[in-house]
Amino acid sequence: MTQHKAGEVAIQARMAWTGERSSDAAGRLGPKDGQAVPRSFLGRAFAELGIPDDAMTLVLRHGRETSAYPLIGADAEKRLKIYLDLKDWVALAKARLGRAEFPYDQAAYDGLRSAVTARQVIVALSATTYAEVARNSSLRQRTDLADVMAEISGFVTITGRPVALRHQFQTALAARFGGPEPAPLSPLGLGIAFATGDRRRLVLRSKNGAEPGLPEEQIREIEAFGRASLEYVMMRGPRPEDIPQLRAYGYQPDSVVMIETERLERERQLAAMLAAGTTDRSRLSDIVHARYLFWELRDHLREDMHPYGITIEEFFANGKAWLNAFLDDIPAAAITVTLTEKGFRNRDKGWKGNDLRDADAMSAAVPYCDVVLTDKYVAAQLARSQAVTGQGTLVLPRLRDLAALLPDLIKGHKP
Repeated sequence: MTQHKAGEVAIQARMAWTGERSSDAAGRLGPKDGQAVPRSFLGRAFAELGIPDDAMTLVLRHGRETSAYPLIGADAEKRLKIYLDLKDWVALAKARLGRAEFPYDQAAYDGLRSAVTARQVIVALSATTYAEVARNSSLRQRTDLADVMAEISGFVTITGRPVALRHQFQTALAARFGGPEPAPLSPLGLGIAFATGDRRRLVLRSKNGAEPGLPEEQIREIEAFGRASLEYVMMRGPRPEDIPQLRAYGYQPDSVVMIETERLERERQLAAMLAAGTTDRSRLSDIVHARYLFWELRDHLREDMHPYGITIEEFFANGKAWLNAFLDDIPAAAITVTLTEKGFRNRDKGWKGNDLRDADAMSAAVPYCDVVLTDKYVAAQLARSQAVTGQGTLVLPRLRDLAALLPDLIKGHKP
């Protein structure tokens, strides 16, 4: 990076950081800073890591606006919140590169980019988004996806499933048994750690762990660039030549695949039992609800009952119908149970990993987003489900639907 180019990038970085005009940012940086800042921040974090600085404006802006990282700025939650399926991100990535397959893909890209820039829309990712991108073996394609996700989402994420499920479970307990309402949940934050339920964050420290002797504004700027770089790299994933060394540091991508494989095997076993007649299909709804209680809520049953004055024995003594209704009061549970039960009722369906990821994505996005895009099959299963209609969420199967509706959705949005 030449010094002239470095100076331009530093000015752009300060504009993104402070909201200043170009002339003001240039005047405050000065010649010396204009050369030094990008070498330390962008030169190492962006250029050496292959991060396009023109895609990082929104990432840096979100980092600047938050007062309690990894939570987003309080004003952001008032905006229209949208969740996109991976197929839609692929279409937007092509549009960003000038290779849109359809005119409405380009319209959706232009509309979303304008809307997030104007602070009208938040486009959120989930842990499922990261998992699906990581499954792509092509570094080039992952890079294209990371570029467009940085530009459109700024790596805003929906809180991790354990955090959301605990809050929803405690809310349902409080409604049924009285006792303390859980503290309000902040469902949107920044980065992959937030998406997996981890609230830790990258902070600047000296080598000995002490506070750095720098002005507060400079510390925040360094942390913002560091966090932005980290989030981009986490979405893009490692280069093939880096994987052996990463494994030596504990990198275990296979563990995620193993967990999904175990979950998928459970679904296939039940499907085989239903097909063979060894499990009563007429009791399918009860079976699916009971399996969710065991596999997803058993830890919460042990840990979260005491404040509500009820034991596990008393909880289950309420009976099958009550337990099913209780689960249906938990949004994430209701959505997962709905998709799972409908899947088992389809005798011709073969269970695939994508079915699990779809359920995970919908259970994360529907309770906290205004508009959710998914594939045609999932949208059809959820179209008339109380699990969705009760949330007031608009579920769409196609990016062209969003492109057509976006202006009216923004205009009619009421926080």
